[in-house]
Amino acid sequence: MAAMESLARGQAVYLIPLVLLAAVAYTLCLTTYRLFFSPLAKLPGPWLAKISSIPEANALKQARRAAWVTELFQQYPGAVAVRTGPSSVSFNDPEAVKAIYGHGNDGFGKSSWYDAFSTTGESLFSTRSKKRHATKRRMVAHAFSAQSLTSFEPYVDATLNKLIQRLDGFAARGEPVDIYFWFELFTMDLMGELALGDNFGVLEAGQPARYSKLVELSQRFANMSGLLPFGKRNVQMLSWVPIPYVQSLYKSRLEYLDYARVALERRFKDENREKAVPSGKSRTDIMQRFVESVDPETGAKMGFDELRAETSSLMVAGASTGSVTMNWMTYYLCKNPSVKKSVIKQLEDMFPDNTYGDQSVSYTRLQHLSLLEYTELEVLRLHPPIGYAMPRDTPPQGAVIAGVFIPGGVAVGVPAASIGRNASVYADPDRFTPERWSGGSGDLAKMKNCFLGFGYGSRQCIGRGVATQFVMKTMAQVLLRYDVELEDPGLVLGTKEFTIQKPDQTYRVVLKRRVSE
Repeated sequence: MAAMESLARGQAVYLIPLVLLAAVAYTLCLTTYRLFFSPLAKLPGPWLAKISSIPEANALKQARRAAWVTELFQQYPGAVAVRTGPSSVSFNDPEAVKAIYGHGNDGFGKSSWYDAFSTTGESLFSTRSKKRHATKRRMVAHAFSAQSLTSFEPYVDATLNKLIQRLDGFAARGEPVDIYFWFELFTMDLMGELALGDNFGVLEAGQPARYSKLVELSQRFANMSGLLPFGKRNVQMLSWVPIPYVQSLYKSRLEYLDYARVALERRFKDENREKAVPSGKSRTDIMQRFVESVDPETGAKMGFDELRAETSSLMVAGASTGSVTMNWMTYYLCKNPSVKKSVIKQLEDMFPDNTYGDQSVSYTRLQHLSLLEYTELEVLRLHPPIGYAMPRDTPPQGAVIAGVFIPGGVAVGVPAASIGRNASVYADPDRFTPERWSGGSGDLAKMKNCFLGFGYGSRQCIGRGVATQFVMKTMAQVLLRYDVELEDPGLVLGTKEFTIQKPDQTYRVVLKRRVSE
């Protein structure tokens, strides 16, 4: 027995070096293949990105992933595609948009990156199954219909009135205001009303809820998870990494999910959730529509965990993107006073009985206000809330995209921040020119085809109507009610990426109540 044990120990001593040697050999072979023999080897990109996700992960940690990809295209002029990872490619070409995201492209499925965003269940955003996505979209489409938008308007008006009261205080005191901060509080309270049946009380408190910070940190953890090669195990694998920064993000994710659970449970237990709204009708919000939705094939309804996942997704999609869009609209209108003047003139002509913003404006009539809509489109082109590529996997047989053959199983995408400033699509792409969307100059069809501010194709944001509703209403009333100027007219505002592309610095505006001359 002792002899056998001794033999076994001896074999183990020799086996360990062999295993290590095999691992080193495998790594060297894989690295050599990725650098020189892979079908992707000829694509431009950092050499380290060809063998690992470290450059992209580092850009993500530095809050500038979208900027990093855009800089790669600048480093390789004329390139329609750059390699951003061992098995990921970003395109910056009009043909690539339709090829990857267009309707009928069944071979391009969502990549494993989305698995990291499935929390307690699959949401409309995170589900990778095209069939499941189509089913879920049919189930909840009525929640975003024109009729539903009308039923949501009283909640928008009530929350907007709270914001205006706060802004009136700053205007009366002549005190500059951090307008983006208050836009964030407004959208957080509004999405609480629409997604949870009650607001967070942040407008009244004058400070953000813990939830908003948890959303940001949880999204950062999911993005980091999505860079790993383990598919659905990404979240679990990353949660084991003993790095304090990673662990803090993971704890925030857990707290975020628990927060959503408690909030949703409170909604269902609240005996007053059917309370009357200002219109006098029974309360109907987005979540109620989700609760009532039925799978057309099975007749099944969403369970609590699935509703919880949809709630979390709604809060990110609505609150974060809406506030940052209004931020950029305010900034660019202040930097372009002639455009601002024209927008206000259109507003005054359309609402002659409300030329000083004493009441909220009707969304139905706002839809005919072209210049304000063009302003929203232009800032979403220049600063899309999500600037990096939404990845899709190429079909098994591979695909030719914008003249470039990409083998099967490669994550491909078009970064909204890059294509939005593509000079072959948008003339003078870095210039704020809302009028370009009128079709007076440039190829309007081409510009619309490359506009990714709300996504593209069948996966386009289903809540676009809701977001546009409250953004347009809020900006219209603010512009009618106040003269808005930057405290620092020379301010140059950049972006910092926290999943959502936010302004890179705090800034303030001066508000003055507009009065009759």
